[in-house]
Amino acid sequence: MTRMFALISVRLSDRSIVRSLSQTDDPLTSRRRVWRNRVSAAALVLVVAGLSGCSGVGDPRIPPTELGSKNLGMNAEVGPVEVRNLLLVTHGEAEPARLIGVLLNGAEKEIQVTLSDQDDEISVTLDPGQQYAFQEHPTLFETADDIPGAVADVTITVGANIESVQIPIRNGSLKWLEPYLPNGTSN
Repeated sequence: MTRMFALISVRLSDRSIVRSLSQTDDPLTSRRRVWRNRVSAAALVLVVAGLSGCSGVGDPRIPPTELGSKNLGMNAEVGPVEVRNLLLVTHGEAEPARLIGVLLNGAEKEIQVTLSDQDDEISVTLDPGQQYAFQEHPTLFETADDIPGAVADVTITVGANIESVQIPIRNGSLKWLEPYLPNGTSN
């Protein structure tokens, strides 16, 4: 990939040199053309890089274990259920905590998903293929087990599948989370 960009750059700069040598009557105009051609070459390289998917960082796919670090919340798969961007929003430790995130039922049958921490348990029934957004269905743990900025140890159960996860606990310091604070305005 790097060779291709170097080749494009060299060929475009060769053209600008040939052009600028053949038009030696006005040096200022020649310099402008050279500069314009170099800018054009750089733009072409960026377009080619974008179209080829070359990011310069490596594989653009993010491993599932790193998805949580790219999102605000936690991601997991528990049996046929995908859990995406799950987090708890609260004013503080030992205060009510609202769940935010999405559950996706990949099964062809109705299933029950149970989330539990040290002292709370909630269950949600999902239809086949259903996407369930906690933002649209206010769901609360009676108390947050830790302060905002920490993580809550939560067990997610789907039939015989059990997964222990750590869900980030947030407060309303991020503007978009304010409406989801318990006892706040809900969407």
